[in-house]
Amino acid sequence: MAKVGVFYHESFSRRSYLTVGRRLADFPAALEGLLQEERFRLYRCSEVDDQLILQVHVPRLIPDVEADPL
Repeated sequence: MAKVGVFYHESFSRRSYLTVGRRLADFPAALEGLLQEERFRLYRCSEVDDQLILQVHVPRLIPDVEADPL
């Protein structure tokens, strides 16, 4: 069975352009049941270098995120 990684940072739970309203307010607690299963793993994101971000996102994302008061 495929492994599933969930990447999360506490700022995702606050209102910002990254999320609609507070739809992630109950995370990661909402995943507690799934995280008991071996195939699911929660990764708590830390700050990374912009070059790593640019491997998976368009360049305009960085200034947009920096401008948002997460």
